[in-house]
Amino acid sequence: MPGGTEPTLAALANEPLLSWIRQAARTAEIVGSVCTGSLILGAAGLLDGRQATTHWGFRDLLGKFGATPVAERWVDAGPVLTAAGVSAGIDMALHLVERLAGEQTARTVQLFLEYDPQPPLGGIDWRSADLDFFKPHARAMLESALADQSALLGRLTT
Repeated sequence: MPGGTEPTLAALANEPLLSWIRQAARTAEIVGSVCTGSLILGAAGLLDGRQATTHWGFRDLLGKFGATPVAERWVDAGPVLTAAGVSAGIDMALHLVERLAGEQTARTVQLFLEYDPQPPLGGIDWRSADLDFFKPHARAMLESALADQSALLGRLTT
């Protein structure tokens, strides 16, 4: 399940989509998400009782869908995998390749992608993420995306 901003957040109330996800998950070997796509999995009921992650600015919302939010780049919760963001999605994908096809295949894929992260500013210190600064932006996105879904909006913003 891909993530994003307002269109992804609006999908939290898209019952035909959520129903399709629930149905597809019944026979899927693996269900995965990147970034805020995990919120959609949560809205579909697939994260109940599972650890999960998403973009740090929305991580606290996972608990409102029955998940246990964790500050990890990706989480493997059996048949459900969640990644915190775009680059974390690459990490999760390589883990999945290793899980399904073995370490050597995953190393080969990593080589083909030339995936050798070396962020110019170093690694992220998750403890320094300014949630108070980001919360008004997240709330504005939620309010815009779910303007016609007052019950869900209230659930996610209280």
